[in-house]
Amino acid sequence: MLGFNHVLAGSIVAVITPAPLVPLVAFASHFLLDTTPHFGRSATVYPYTASFKRLLVLDAVLCFSALGLAISLFPDQWFIIAVGAFFGALPDFLWLLRGRVAGIMGKFLDWAEWIQWGERPYGWLFDAVYALLMTIALFLLSQT
Repeated sequence: MLGFNHVLAGSIVAVITPAPLVPLVAFASHFLLDTTPHFGRSATVYPYTASFKRLLVLDAVLCFSALGLAISLFPDQWFIIAVGAFFGALPDFLWLLRGRVAGIMGKFLDWAEWIQWGERPYGWLFDAVYALLMTIALFLLSQT
């Protein structure tokens, strides 16, 4: 799944979860989202290609935009939203360790890949719908 959805989910978690639980719940939300159909396993967008690098840049811009939106809606909760966004996206950074670690961490990363049964090249459509729904949720939460 694209990172901006994990940032949106982590932001929502931060708004609705007691602060001490935010890192854990946001981290867990990442894997919940990864069990749903989403973008991935594309024949043209795969690691270290130019198209992959362009996607990373676009995703990074969308991540910071999502974080900015959440903070603008809940400015008094900026720090905990940043924490939620960070922990929501953190598992994607752990992929850098894939194939480089063994033991429990290696098994954890194997499991994290296994749960992503729904990766599809056309999964960006699902990612767009998830983003829309989570953005609406953020706006609705800001009204309460």
